[in-house]
Amino acid sequence: MSISDPPKLHHTVYNPTGQTTVVLIHGALVSGLYWDLVIPHLPNSYHLLVPDLPGHGKSHAPFSVDLSVHLIADMIRTHAINGSAHIIGHSLGAQVAIRLASSNPDVVNSIFISGFEIFPQTSLTPYIPYAVWAMPRVENCLPRSLIRWAMDGADIPRIDTSVCTLDLCRQIVSPEAPTQWPSPWRARTLIVAAGKGGFIPTNDHPHDAVKLMEIGRELNAETVAYTHLSMRHPWNRQEPQAFAETAEAWFERKELPEGFVKLE
Repeated sequence: MSISDPPKLHHTVYNPTGQTTVVLIHGALVSGLYWDLVIPHLPNSYHLLVPDLPGHGKSHAPFSVDLSVHLIADMIRTHAINGSAHIIGHSLGAQVAIRLASSNPDVVNSIFISGFEIFPQTSLTPYIPYAVWAMPRVENCLPRSLIRWAMDGADIPRIDTSVCTLDLCRQIVSPEAPTQWPSPWRARTLIVAAGKGGFIPTNDHPHDAVKLMEIGRELNAETVAYTHLSMRHPWNRQEPQAFAETAEAWFERKELPEGFVKLE
């Protein structure tokens, strides 16, 4: 890519004849392929747009939340039915989804996010990118069967360490620009904090989910936060059918599946 070339966002389309567009935004260090277990459980009536965030998969521009939001908003305006979509965001994708709704409300219908967390700046912040860089290299050395056992059946693929560079880790967890709370947004939003920790601490932070809900309710009183005590952070890989059913229930204004506990 030359200096004059605009950054491009690679995305994959599923169910092109669907009637309602849904965008699935993945988390850090993976790609749109991370949704492969969830997609078969979503209704065929959903026209799915599955991007690779910048710096991930086949999107080669440097990562930033702002660039991700800009490119995803353009993708929705260009490719979504009626120029708007329901949004699913996981982990880093949850950060992008909420910022998208705050800055481009016209392209967002409703939102389902899981794993949103705020990492305030501390004395340890400059070292976090190194930990993020090292973690997948350690995980890749472990047998997948051991990880599935430790993660309650979660199917966690090996991360491509050639893509997981220290530069990318610094872009994702920037010591100079720690994550900030978003501005209020209009879209009706379901916020889920996975509640299963234990031997491997993969539970999310419910207090972050509650704080985010309070911000969202400033412009939409229907925004809610839940936890699920059986689900780990990557529950789209642990219980993909339940993840898909939760998304469908929220978008279609139906009752959520069993097991969710409301946070207040």
